[in-house]
Amino acid sequence: MTVTDARPVEAPVEEKLGIIDTDFHPMPLPTDPQVAEHLPQRWRDYIARYGLGSFGGGVSPSQREFTHRLDAVDENGRVGVDPHLAVEQVVDKYDMSAVVLTCPQTYIITSGGVNMPYECAFAIYRAYNDALAYTWAGADDRFKASITLPRDLAGAADEIARCKEGPNGDSYVQVLMSPAGQDPLGKQRYWPIFEACEHYDIPLAFHVPGMGRQPTGAGRQNFYSEMHAAFAVLPISMVPSLIFEGVFERFPKLKIALLELGWDWAAPYAWRLDATYEKLRDELPHLTRKPSDYLREHFWFSTQPVEEPENPQWTPDVYAMFEESGFADRLMFSSDYPHWDFDSPYESVPQSFPLERRRRILGTNASALYKIPLRSGHGIPAVGA
Repeated sequence: MTVTDARPVEAPVEEKLGIIDTDFHPMPLPTDPQVAEHLPQRWRDYIARYGLGSFGGGVSPSQREFTHRLDAVDENGRVGVDPHLAVEQVVDKYDMSAVVLTCPQTYIITSGGVNMPYECAFAIYRAYNDALAYTWAGADDRFKASITLPRDLAGAADEIARCKEGPNGDSYVQVLMSPAGQDPLGKQRYWPIFEACEHYDIPLAFHVPGMGRQPTGAGRQNFYSEMHAAFAVLPISMVPSLIFEGVFERFPKLKIALLELGWDWAAPYAWRLDATYEKLRDELPHLTRKPSDYLREHFWFSTQPVEEPENPQWTPDVYAMFEESGFADRLMFSSDYPHWDFDSPYESVPQSFPLERRRRILGTNASALYKIPLRSGHGIPAVGA
């Protein structure tokens, strides 16, 4: 007897690629309630009376105030303050597994802590760190906070312990500092910060300073366009300092995320570092490996601003060179929301790319670095939309 299976046929489940956004900007000012509520009254009064200090040296005008997307302004005329609007415009729209929050305006506003009393500057850093955990991560568990530090103020490493051992410790997935400071990054004055990052097994991230703070060999630029085009200047000086000073020999588990600092320079720069080392290695007996090995093992990069060759047909070759040089699991998607040059997951990682490349860049590389699980069944289609 023939038996007919009358059970309904289940439609095939469309595979989706999980997404983690590694550079997403809340942008409240210290006077905004979500930050101010975490400031001691003494410093709220101080800011009300004396302001936030001078940036010094002039500030290059940005593309627009806060460099924001035109649709990122909330009903009260504010930008980057409402976590629910951010969820609507990006997190839900692209069905993201997680978003890593970065607040570089903390060190922009304080000029790294040198344009106001020490206690006031540090209170502002603490207030921003608390605001990300309470207001943003509290609004949606897909928001993951950064612990922003003043790299040149005493006690910076203690802030990592305060955040990680506090009631919202699990909300923090990285430490964030300015790539510009008083000394090259590998100097031992910064080693307590590296030690704390390694102790808590949390990456240390760097994001462009912004607001005219992009250093050159002779001061600050006049034009926003100059600053925007020169994002890779900073990591090219940071990387050899960290490597040649022996930071990764002393802290072998330290992980560095370079956000909005470019990535296409990494492969040819690795060649340059190795060539220098081969000729001058007697100066560096403390290194046990080639510089390119440290670069490949300890550094991660974000997509935005995505590299766009003059001829679009060259784009696959740029990515292929990066991957074949050992960086395939080091590039992570970033949107740079709410800025005007925001990138969607479709723009940063074209659907024409090989599936495994898209999977790595959009989610699995960041998932491995930040130990954030990708949500099953969430993300964007694995094939054309």
